[in-house]
Amino acid sequence: MPEIRLEPPPERPGYGEFPAVVEPPIRDLPEPAAAPGPAEPVPCVRTTPPSSAELLDRATPVLLSDERARAALDGHRYVFLGASLLADDKERTTPAILVLVYDYTDERALEFTLEGTEALSVSAMAESAAQPGLSDAEIERAVAIARTHSEFVRRAPADAVPMVLLTSDVREGDEHHGRRRAYVGFGHADRRLPGVRVVVDLGEERVLGAGGEGDE
Repeated sequence: MPEIRLEPPPERPGYGEFPAVVEPPIRDLPEPAAAPGPAEPVPCVRTTPPSSAELLDRATPVLLSDERARAALDGHRYVFLGASLLADDKERTTPAILVLVYDYTDERALEFTLEGTEALSVSAMAESAAQPGLSDAEIERAVAIARTHSEFVRRAPADAVPMVLLTSDVREGDEHHGRRRAYVGFGHADRRLPGVRVVVDLGEERVLGAGGEGDE
């Protein structure tokens, strides 16, 4: 069979890119800016937001002298749970202070909003039946009450570590419905389940029930 040989195709000249055409032509362009020189350090002061305790120190005297707050709290057992800066409003020029109070007498949470640049004043109050998280003072009080119970004295080891949780609400109609209660467990730090369990009513400051490991 004869060998078939094909000649390579002829070389074709490449086409360069078409030049850009700007109509109308651009004239009087500014000269390139000079390279920036060394930057000068800008002094700044790092501010630390006030703590919850500091905000409460400012807000408490104002609340205790406000007529609306006094009408809601006078004669009631209550606790200041905490305070925080309220800066979620874009139109607010200065952050307000939000104070959370729990009223044990009426079993309700109260939110007070305080505003003012120099002198604070109460601008709003709202109430809710929700149960906010336990404050540090409530946790300490719950542990102290639980430690006085005979079940703790009888069963808890000397190195027992407390664990405190806000308990879930019981069913409506129960005698403890809506009460602010703390579950206090005592046990070893390296064990998952506590050896002693105590339920404390913070409003009445008494133990509602106690049990130990293996109890139903």
